[in-house]
Amino acid sequence: MSLSVVSLGGVAEDVYLYIRGGFTLGSSRIAVRHRIGFGGSAANTAVALSRLGVPVGFLGAVGDDELGHKLLNNLREEGVDISAVQVLRGRSSTRIYVIVDVESGERGMIGVRDASLSFKPDKRTVEYVAEAEILHVSGYMLHGEPLRGRTRWLMEKASKRGVRLSLDLTPESAEKRLLRELNLDILLCNEDEMRRLGYQPSPEGASEAERELRCGGVIVKLGQGGCAASLGGETYHRPAFKVEVVDTTGAGDAFNAGILYGILKGLEADRMLEMANALGAYACMAPGARHLPSLKELEAMLGWRP
Repeated sequence: MSLSVVSLGGVAEDVYLYIRGGFTLGSSRIAVRHRIGFGGSAANTAVALSRLGVPVGFLGAVGDDELGHKLLNNLREEGVDISAVQVLRGRSSTRIYVIVDVESGERGMIGVRDASLSFKPDKRTVEYVAEAEILHVSGYMLHGEPLRGRTRWLMEKASKRGVRLSLDLTPESAEKRLLRELNLDILLCNEDEMRRLGYQPSPEGASEAERELRCGGVIVKLGQGGCAASLGGETYHRPAFKVEVVDTTGAGDAFNAGILYGILKGLEADRMLEMANALGAYACMAPGARHLPSLKELEAMLGWRP
């Protein structure tokens, strides 16, 4: 199977608690709603791409347990290739507990990860990735050793085979020295992560990061402020779509899919960023991390065909 993108990272069962008034340690709330859904940053991006018609594979590890097989069956049903996923005996599949404030749609998450931390690439993994145009990596894969070293090894092998590298940063992986060594084509991050790196979350900050981190491009997700980017030395800002926000879970993952789609299709930068904003906004309009559009639904939102 010829893949355009391989998305490396986690797949999870998301357990949602919807509350009013926010939540801090020591507080007590009664959930107004509860639901269980599918999630995992890399898996969400893979599903978003698949619904847009992109041949995509998910790469990572799950436990050889009931949950792991349920997660993989869901990805298969979504049209995502799972032939290289590692199913590990004696390990538990990932659950993410998500607390969502119903008034703002903002959320906080706590992950219980086991199998995904034991992912170990080998020569067969390299061959699988080498068939793709882009390897998209979740920053969670760079949080600590030995997973960080294994992920870096795979990224290096992929880059040497001509595969473009995309990284979705996390606060824990926001390290300048690390990023300079990764030979990234695209760095995706949010406002907090940009500030942790020492840059302003703005077009000018993205331009500075692009130069100093030696990336092909830097794109900053600004939430209600849209997005800012520096791509090949040119700076951009695109405003957000105005929608009623229900749940922001997975919005950044959907945004990432828009960027990857735009790169694959050779869209002009402004249109690529507009498309990414549309996907992120669409994801916010309903509960859960997998409120993702088909290409036809996205076209109706944009007013033009991607």
